[in-house]
Amino acid sequence: MEKKSFILMSVVVMTVALSIAPLGAWELPPDRGTMGKDAISEILAGNEYPETTGYTQKIEFVDFTSYGKKFTQVVVRLEPERPRIRNGKKLVVVGAEPGSEYAMDFIETVEGKDAMGVWLAKRGITFIALTRVGRWNFLASDGSGSWKEIPLEDRMPIFDRNQKVNWSPNDYIVQKLQAATTTAPTAVFRFPKPGTELYRQMLAANPVTMVMGYNVGLNHVLPPAEREKSTVLYWGHSTGGPFLWPLANYFKPDGFMGFGTSSTGLAYLYKDAAQGSLEMPYVKSCLRVRQRGKEDLDFYTRHIKDEAIKEAWYQSVLKSPRFKSVEDAEMMFNSGALAEWAVRLWMADFLPAEYKKGGFGKFMNDIMEPSFPPPTALKDLPVLEVNGTLDEVLPPKTVDLQREIMEPYCGKYRVARIQDFHHYFFEQEPIKVVGSLWLRFIDSGYFDAGK
Repeated sequence: MEKKSFILMSVVVMTVALSIAPLGAWELPPDRGTMGKDAISEILAGNEYPETTGYTQKIEFVDFTSYGKKFTQVVVRLEPERPRIRNGKKLVVVGAEPGSEYAMDFIETVEGKDAMGVWLAKRGITFIALTRVGRWNFLASDGSGSWKEIPLEDRMPIFDRNQKVNWSPNDYIVQKLQAATTTAPTAVFRFPKPGTELYRQMLAANPVTMVMGYNVGLNHVLPPAEREKSTVLYWGHSTGGPFLWPLANYFKPDGFMGFGTSSTGLAYLYKDAAQGSLEMPYVKSCLRVRQRGKEDLDFYTRHIKDEAIKEAWYQSVLKSPRFKSVEDAEMMFNSGALAEWAVRLWMADFLPAEYKKGGFGKFMNDIMEPSFPPPTALKDLPVLEVNGTLDEVLPPKTVDLQREIMEPYCGKYRVARIQDFHHYFFEQEPIKVVGSLWLRFIDSGYFDAGK
């Protein structure tokens, strides 16, 4: 009996030890600390967070009206068959797209492997991808939203699923100008011609409309009853971030879990000023569509030396919109452009009278509000910013400067860096590293209420 008791006790001790032992030797980096190459190699060589479930994918189309024009918000939801539960609630990550992409970039990488949305879904996390209004191609013959069938130089935002034909070159003018961006010295811009329907749609498709689209789409796929049983974390990749921050005013998450996430327009303005530039308020980005061609991809892939690989990736990214529009003015706080936007819209003959009831001052404030941090919605929320030390547009100095503006609004704030990582997920290995880091932070209780 004593021998059997000893054996049983040994098994219990071993079981308890295994349950409390760390799954990997690597540790979470301290605030502003960097995950080094040894930890990265350990994650890639191991399988700390294996696939645990299958998932289903559903694409939803939600119609709404804003500033007198019709829009369609597209939402892609990945639902795991066996949800990952923490503190009795399932985990939901809401992703907002980078500037020139669309939601399907969360599904598949340019190399044809699982992107971050799928990686998380296969580990039990519901993933909801919000496509910015105007970025889904409703004219795609296969219904996929892909822009591959439309030549790059003919692409303009398509806002409503009821649109039957592409915009005509007669609807816009084309200019090649110096670009206020680091990705290319010059860029091709397209501006809608006043009086066209494209002009009217783009006036109505202002920053407020973008946030409204996110809100109606998210409420549609994550209604209040389900929201109450979920822990919701926002991840805005690149220019998805500036639209998720103001979304917290209307649909409050349980935290922000970023990678390569741009901040608010106000933080962007401060960062530029701290680095000696006060040009951004004067950039003429109102109603501007900026084409993002091969030179733009080259900027983000300088570390890739194989030209054949880069060309294959470029052909793959052509499925995405490959243009930017409203996010430039909002994200970079081109305040002059936003003021012009408000004035043009206020004088538009299609603007419903209800929008003028509060007066022109309120109207102007409404257009600019998405560029500011939410005044109260973030005050008890945990924020985790993860960035690569080689991020082409958000290097450590930029992240730290933007933090100075954002941190006072938040419940708690932490930055983690990953050595030699870049801005975009072109390959699956970085996805595994960042995904594992995120799950470790979740398991550590960082996003738990009251912690």
